[in-house]
Amino acid sequence: MNKEKRAHCDKCHRPLKSCLCAHVKPVKIQTPITILQSKDEAKHPFNTAKFGPLASDKIRIIKSDDITEEIIDELTSKESFLLFKNEHSRPISKSDLPKGEMIVLDGTWKKAKGVYFKWPKLSSIPCYHLEEDQRTIYSSIRKSCGEEHLSTLEAIGMTLKALGELNENSYEELISPLKKLIEQQEAFKK
Repeated sequence: MNKEKRAHCDKCHRPLKSCLCAHVKPVKIQTPITILQSKDEAKHPFNTAKFGPLASDKIRIIKSDDITEEIIDELTSKESFLLFKNEHSRPISKSDLPKGEMIVLDGTWKKAKGVYFKWPKLSSIPCYHLEEDQRTIYSSIRKSCGEEHLSTLEAIGMTLKALGELNENSYEELISPLKKLIEQQEAFKK
């Protein structure tokens, strides 16, 4: 039996019946953001990073297959910082972050570490992490997601709030498609 594929939105890549583009709100930010996305994450139906570039032209995604030494050199030559918790990272709220580009690794914890270790030059960039008491709204639809495991979109938004670039209202606008995605999935479960 030959199954026909469902039509998908060209922008949010969701099935047309559950397109989330109407829920993407433009946000104004100053900090350029590069998301280095693991291979499998780009195809994940609940991937939230894809909403970043739809909300702001300051956010770009580079898929792991497209990452090159030149891109890593470009990112490490700036006054960039990496949003990635490791033994050397510092809490965002207690730090003066560099004024350059924010780099975010998108994928499961294991896949994000894989991207980090594949490109050793990333370790030359200062690493920062969000406080432990941050809670995700995402856990009800992702089995591997604990309360403190933020989606990429949430982590970007919370970091921008810590930088003073987003207030609570603009943060809520940024994560609006995530909230709608959760609502859709919870309705589907019922």
